[in-house]
Amino acid sequence: MAFKRVQQQTHQIFDNKIEVSYDRFTTRFRITSAGKEIYSKLLLFRPIHKAKLTLLTHQQGQKNQQYELRIFWFVIWSAKLSLIEGSSKTLDLRNKLVIAELLEIRRRKSIAILIYSSCMGLLRLIANLGS
Repeated sequence: MAFKRVQQQTHQIFDNKIEVSYDRFTTRFRITSAGKEIYSKLLLFRPIHKAKLTLLTHQQGQKNQQYELRIFWFVIWSAKLSLIEGSSKTLDLRNKLVIAELLEIRRRKSIAILIYSSCMGLLRLIANLGS
């Protein structure tokens, strides 16, 4: 498995095709749609990020949809995109999960590293108790 600096994945949301990428050196997280950058942020040392995005719809007669992006990367990576549904009569906003994980490879690697480090720590503990 080769080291890749930029991890990226493509998703389809209704009639929009979005590309999500994460640069491992600069910690820049980007979402682009139709060649336009919708969201770009340096994650740096803050493990929790929330943002609201607006995706343009290509169909006539439909308004643009608002989405909520949630990124959590403290121990296990998680990046989710939810559709914000609001009603005008009640000011309650409900979120409907659209994409459960934006960067699946990033999540798998973080889980694998957590399992590996836990197993190695357990082996070291057993070895120290045995001697």
